[in-house]
Parts: sequence; C-alpha cells; structure tokens
Amino acid sequence: MKKRVYLIDIDGTVCDDIKNEDSHLYKDATPYEGSKEQINTLYDEGNKIVFFTAREYKDKSVTLAWLWKHGFKFHDLITDKPRCSEDEEYVWIDNKPVRGITYKGNWAPIVEVQNHSDEIKTLLKFKNGTNI
Repeated sequence: MKKRVYLIDIDGTVCDDIKNEDSHLYKDATPYEGSKEQINTLYDEGNKIVFFTAREYKDKSVTLAWLWKHGFKFHDLITDKPRCSEDEEYVWIDNKPVRGITYKGNWAPIVEVQNHSDEIKTLLKFKNGTNI
C-alpha cells in the first residue's frame, strides 16, 4: 500500500471544537477518544502526519505544546488554514489524487472502499462506517 500524507485538522476533529476567538482555551482542550491512537497508528505505519489548522501562527507554540503533551505523533504543523463558515466547504485542487474524510464524531481505522471514478479508484472512510 502507498504511504500517505495525512493533513489533519485539530479543533472539532481531534479535540474540542475551539474557535480562534477563544484561543486562550487551546491549552486545556480535551482530545477526542481514539484520535491519538488512530493518528499514531498511521504515523507508525510510515505515513506522514501533518496537522493543518485554522489556528493562527501566534498560537503555534501552545498548539505544539498541546500535541506533545497529549502524545500525538506527527511530522509538521501548518497554521492559518483558511476558515470555512457553516455554509462553505473545503475543495482541494491538486495534480495528485486527493481524498478526504469528513470527521463525524468517531475515530476508527481508515479503510479503502471501491469507487467507480476514473480518477480515484478507491475512497477512504473510517471503518466504523462514517461516510466520506
């Protein structure tokens, strides 16, 4: 299986959903059950883990300290991801195949499922059935 580069959001994906306006709460965020274990498994399997967050650069040191404190394994942290409102979505355009999983509240192993697209033959989803 190909190694992957996982871009993983932080707030509302691996821990409490804290808005930038409440950045003073970042240091006390509670990790979601299973997030560290699943991310660390992906890391241990040789994948690259990059946290990609809308947290601002000014909060990078507190974010790094929080990730280390809670035992997340990762390669990099990218801040200042553009923020989406509730009526927007992220679309990533690239010259390489791009796949995404929308986190819906339950971390589980990531599995591939067959897809009938010419561009991407399989989709990714959490094993527990969370849809892409």
